[in-house]
Amino acid sequence: MLVKVLKGLKNALNPNYWAERIGEKSGVYDKARESKLATWSGNLEGWKWWAWQLGPCLIIFILIEVILNMIGMTMLPWR
Repeated sequence: MLVKVLKGLKNALNPNYWAERIGEKSGVYDKARESKLATWSGNLEGWKWWAWQLGPCLIIFILIEVILNMIGMTMLPWR
């Protein structure tokens, strides 16, 4: 009985629980899994997969670093 109450409390306070519940119930997760982009990226192999994984992340990292440098901050530990 107490375990059930504690699990319910844990779920009520956990944002991941609510995101999962809303995403599955609304069908958004299914739409995302079946999208053209998800299908295309799931079929990548070899260097194309690595380029897809690293390319956008590096571009976003560089953009954030440039923006932070404009205001006198940095993400890099050696600067």
